[in-house]
Amino acid sequence: MLPGGLLLTACQVRMARAALRWPVEELARRSGVSQASIRRIESVYGVPNVTVAVLEKLRAAFEQAGIVFLADDGARDGGPGIRFSRYPGRTPAA
Repeated sequence: MLPGGLLLTACQVRMARAALRWPVEELARRSGVSQASIRRIESVYGVPNVTVAVLEKLRAAFEQAGIVFLADDGARDGGPGIRFSRYPGRTPAA
């Protein structure tokens, strides 16, 4: 779950996978969630109709790769999203 007990949305799964440039197969390998389930999750909007355990597996795999999930803040132009906690390929300053 996200901070505040919110669940991962299908849109966040699509965004995180795209940001990491992972094919479905890579996310399946890293999360232990089947490719068919990932495709089904990504085909909807809102919170997908899967168990919390499946969403937690996906969240853990993404967070391990440096993704941070943002909850809907209720602002007119805000919504659930993602960002990098560390940007891939960026070298730390010396």
